[in-house]
Amino acid sequence: MPHHEKPAVPAEAEIAKKLDELFAKVKSRTIVEFEGKQYQIRYFPLSKSPDGAKVEEWGHRWVLMDEEQ
Repeated sequence: MPHHEKPAVPAEAEIAKKLDELFAKVKSRTIVEFEGKQYQIRYFPLSKSPDGAKVEEWGHRWVLMDEEQ
């Protein structure tokens, strides 16, 4: 995890859960607005095939855009 990103605290986890419910089909790097704040979803590989050629499972996180600037 890059040094500028903080681990999710319980409130952030609840917001992430709500964002997942509201924006379940958004593509990576999409920016959405929720409760007056902008969030961007970012996907990353969790596991790859044995030869490393194919991503088998993806993870994601929501980033509050105010923290990125």
